[in-house]
Amino acid sequence: MQKILSLSFGALFLVSLIVPVSMGRPVSRLSVQASQEMPAKHVTINGTVSSVSETAVTVLDAKKVEQTITIDANTKITKGGKAATAADIKANDAVVVVANKGEGTALTAVSIKVS
Repeated sequence: MQKILSLSFGALFLVSLIVPVSMGRPVSRLSVQASQEMPAKHVTINGTVSSVSETAVTVLDAKKVEQTITIDANTKITKGGKAATAADIKANDAVVVVANKGEGTALTAVSIKVS
């Protein structure tokens, strides 16, 4: 009888630990922080360069929509498979831009491949 009582209390204790987790309640602050962090959204833009500066490139896509993408120090630029800079990008160059979406319509280039 005493074993059954001990097992019952042990099982009740384990259930009390499992139920909050199964109901979706956070177990720790770390799980709350992880659920609040959202991964950056990437977009890929294929098109032709209409203008370029050291800090931005404007691309005309297949739908004839111009999109201006910010270039920062972390943007990786390649031209013909070799490392390049924004100064190497010219109007009418065909490009593939991978960019992070910011607030609103803001885009920041992660990589620009010039063909």
